[in-house]
Amino acid sequence: MDSYLSIAGLALSIAGLVPALYPRSRTKLWTFTTAVFSLLVLIGIYQVYQERVEQRAIQASKSDILALLEKNKNGMSFEQMYDSMYYPNFATANSAIDELVEDGRVVSEKIEASTNDAKYVVRKFSLRRN
Repeated sequence: MDSYLSIAGLALSIAGLVPALYPRSRTKLWTFTTAVFSLLVLIGIYQVYQERVEQRAIQASKSDILALLEKNKNGMSFEQMYDSMYYPNFATANSAIDELVEDGRVVSEKIEASTNDAKYVVRKFSLRRN
């Protein structure tokens, strides 16, 4: 939220330059138009930046997951991978494993696990073997 408020402040600052640049024109109209246009452009740039940061984080998580699965040939559950990751973020790790499964580099299968007379179904992920 702070980023959006900073962007709005910057857009208003840019719009504040209009009276200095166009002293004898329709100042209110040009100031408003400049503020709106600046706001739209700055928010667009910020969203693209945020998307790139998120994609980099997903790529780093994908590399971590592939390295973990390479070490553990029998496969791992999501929780095991998440606990073994370096500075994990749940949403990023989840997106990374989803992309790896979608790309066909990782396969998932459901297995039955039991503890203390209780049975659970757990999803196990492993590298695709050709």
